[in-house]
Amino acid sequence: MNFFYRFLNWRRNTQLSFKDDILKLSLIRSALLLLVIIIVHVYLMTVFEAFSWQDALWLTLTTLSTTGYGDISATTMEGKTATVILLYLGGIFILAKAAGDYFEYRSNIRVQKMQGYWEWNMSGHILVINTPSQQGEQFFVRLLKHIRHSSGLQSQTVQILTNQFPNGLPSQLSEMPGLIHYTGSGTLPEDLATVNAPQAKYIIILAKQENERDSDSRTFDILYRLQELQLRTDVLILAECVDDENRQRFKQAGANVIIRPMRAYPEMLVRSLVAPGSEQIIENLFSSLGDQYLRYEVNINNLSWKDIVCQLIQQDLGTAVAYINSETGQCETNPHANSQITTQSLFIMANDDNAPTTVAIQQALANIK
Repeated sequence: MNFFYRFLNWRRNTQLSFKDDILKLSLIRSALLLLVIIIVHVYLMTVFEAFSWQDALWLTLTTLSTTGYGDISATTMEGKTATVILLYLGGIFILAKAAGDYFEYRSNIRVQKMQGYWEWNMSGHILVINTPSQQGEQFFVRLLKHIRHSSGLQSQTVQILTNQFPNGLPSQLSEMPGLIHYTGSGTLPEDLATVNAPQAKYIIILAKQENERDSDSRTFDILYRLQELQLRTDVLILAECVDDENRQRFKQAGANVIIRPMRAYPEMLVRSLVAPGSEQIIENLFSSLGDQYLRYEVNINNLSWKDIVCQLIQQDLGTAVAYINSETGQCETNPHANSQITTQSLFIMANDDNAPTTVAIQQALANIK
């Protein structure tokens, strides 16, 4: 199957490259022939009509472009014959052909870019390999949105390496600035080279199937092939890992950041790029193991946030992270240190094996002076 895909990929690239080469060659030939015709006609006009070279060139160009101002024209039989043969029968036809080849060449480039077959010369970009198996379009929309709102990432181009969009990106994605794609596979070295993986600053490897352990094998293969390339020294590789037992293998294969596939939260990927290591904190929010975020119904009346946090830490009762504002009913996270807190509900991050009781929390807060 992989050989078959390689063959189709090679055939497609060969056909596109061949068409580009034919159009380029045709343009070059037409331009050179047109240049020869112009030079010869200018020379003949200086000989037959005794024009200066400036007037001869003006007559040649206005006639060739079919503008024909009429301010200068050939009057001798020799000059008229040269104009008819060189310009009317040859030059105008060649100019039209060259223009047609040029517009076809530009159209071919637009099609290649749209369908993901254009080779972009990029550096310092964000490379995303693979596409989520479900709702990939919505995932990338949210991912790019969070990238554009993250410090240090706003201006970086995002390139997707995937087979998911062979006919072009969906309209919602194609209209987003700074997003391009290449139709290919991360398991093929030639495709990784085409998307300039060695020059990417961030590389994100998405699990092909977020709920299947076999996806880790594909991810490991991509990591191995990336290590065969001469990557930037400051590159950060983020890989999604379905099976936690494979995390160590991914690290050994070159991944800097390893996270679980969480399709509903693409912002987790972005946070991991901006602040590597924060993914562990975010993952703990969705896990019943390790740290827990617990809600305690306790009475707090006009205490400073810094006193609450310090008292709980000193008593080894966890870390206060948020509270319910008694006036607005809203959850307030990470308030300023000197904020005066009045609430009946406090959120605390505590260790799974040492979760405090409500009574212990209330007694500790009562001892704040």
